[in-house]
Amino acid sequence: MNLLGWAATFGTDRALDVHLAEVRADADIAASGTWAAPDRSNLGVLFYRGCELMRQKGDSACRRALALLKMAATAYRSTGHRDVLPVALGMWAEAERRCNAPASAITVASEAADLLEQGAPSLLNESAVYLALHDALLDSGEEEAARRAVARGMPPLLRRLHGLVGTPYARQFLTELPQNAALLAAAEGYGVTPDEIHRLFERGAT
Repeated sequence: MNLLGWAATFGTDRALDVHLAEVRADADIAASGTWAAPDRSNLGVLFYRGCELMRQKGDSACRRALALLKMAATAYRSTGHRDVLPVALGMWAEAERRCNAPASAITVASEAADLLEQGAPSLLNESAVYLALHDALLDSGEEEAARRAVARGMPPLLRRLHGLVGTPYARQFLTELPQNAALLAAAEGYGVTPDEIHRLFERGAT
């Protein structure tokens, strides 16, 4: 599951493909509607395989990703895995958006953002939620709401950044994790980047 999560975040690696072949095949079978036992490890495989498929182009990959991410998020909700539910919902929302269902994407991503803002714990990086909400709103022509979605994503980003203060990883966290970099680029465009992040980049440039 961890290797699949790495591939989903940073892209496939030929050295890992042989190790991932079986879990990818099992997840792809589940995408066709085959029942999968809803234990946390198995759901994690479905989730990360869905995220990995989101890196591919084409309608087939999108539909398979949507099936897996919806399955994982729904099962996380029903089995009480609240610490991964918000981001699972966020990725499900992004799959809905890419499969040309922006209204469904807004509904699912809004649920995820509301959970986070009501204090739900999140083991996973929250940027996926706010980026999916922003993009779905933008696709629907709701530009002001899209700007607000990015602004709403800044406090969770800062909380995670604070945990990296004093380490060499703070800048990489913002620039090398694709969803963080995309959310931050949107924040720059809207002029809602926190001063603390600006100062971090200024220190790095000196």
